[in-house]
Amino acid sequence: MADRTVPLFSIGAVARMVDLSAATIRTWETRYGYVVPQRSGGGQRLYSRGQVDQLRFVKEHVDAGRRPGEAHRLLAERVDRGDSFGGTRLRVLVAESRTGVSTMLRELFGADAFEVLLASDAATAEQAFEELAPAVVVVDVEDGDFEELVDRIRSAGVKVLPIDLLERPLALLDKPRPVVR
Repeated sequence: MADRTVPLFSIGAVARMVDLSAATIRTWETRYGYVVPQRSGGGQRLYSRGQVDQLRFVKEHVDAGRRPGEAHRLLAERVDRGDSFGGTRLRVLVAESRTGVSTMLRELFGADAFEVLLASDAATAEQAFEELAPAVVVVDVEDGDFEELVDRIRSAGVKVLPIDLLERPLALLDKPRPVVR
């Protein structure tokens, strides 16, 4: 997958890609300060693929009737949650201490659509949550070591999925299927 953070596109190219005027893009940059491009040596604005996707997200919300400020607030919330844009992958934190379960989940979620982060203890899970802002956290809620973390994650508005909800369907995959004759 190509790096979506490399600054590649001029403001004119971005304006054509997202069907906005360059003046609108500059105004949004100044007013809301969220999608801020890097600058070339000559001072030209250069946008990454990820920033183009973010501007497209804002434009879609404005076209749907939201005010630009509200659309940028939604963008900020989505980025803070770690939600994906375009070609980026959904970040999932798996916090559990049982051996083997995290490996199995990495195989299940390890497709191109997901970035799986593994944490086998509460301190590692806390650090991954703070630094990497996953969109979803899969937690062994029966493990008391993760109890405070689960409360913090939920209060931050991040989705928490109990690990046993995933184990049950996976166990069904291991059961032999009845032969139909």
